[in-house]
Amino acid sequence: MAAGRRLAQYLVDHGFVKKGDFVWTPVEVPGATYQTLQTQGYDSVFKPLGVTYDITEAKLDQAEVITRMTDYLTANRSKIKAIYGIGDLVSGSIKRVFEQVGIKAGEIPVVGWGNSVDTAQEVLEGYVNGVMWQDPQATSYMALSMAAMAASGIPPGFDITVGTLYEKDKAATYLKVMQGTSAKEHK
Repeated sequence: MAAGRRLAQYLVDHGFVKKGDFVWTPVEVPGATYQTLQTQGYDSVFKPLGVTYDITEAKLDQAEVITRMTDYLTANRSKIKAIYGIGDLVSGSIKRVFEQVGIKAGEIPVVGWGNSVDTAQEVLEGYVNGVMWQDPQATSYMALSMAAMAASGIPPGFDITVGTLYEKDKAATYLKVMQGTSAKEHK
């Protein structure tokens, strides 16, 4: 929920979305836990402003994701004030979709997930404004560590919050991490 709230607030705070606007939300698997929690988070920001949205299914195949997103954007471009991509395939397809529809980088504000090389590159190129880095490997490691603690009788009495929002100024750091090179080496 926190990531959903944070990205929605980012759109509002930067003046990309205001009262009564429409936000398109492509997602790989509508109804999945990650989508439901993200939507609950952004509802806490959007509903009081009367911001409406449409959650559309993009699927899990890269070609189908691009086709579905291109079709939706072509048909609904005039009403979309911002895009909130839920899922790495969706967020990492923005540049390809924009190029197919004839939309320039930065023409429609975009936020979403930032756990892929494609998305980090899109942030650097201005197609995507802000994304959440959730460090999937570290998140899995921490969850498994807590499960091991619990299994051995140690009560894990804490929560692990993951996710940091990054924009163009920090995108190169996350890109290098995802490419397998040390961010430290490239400072």
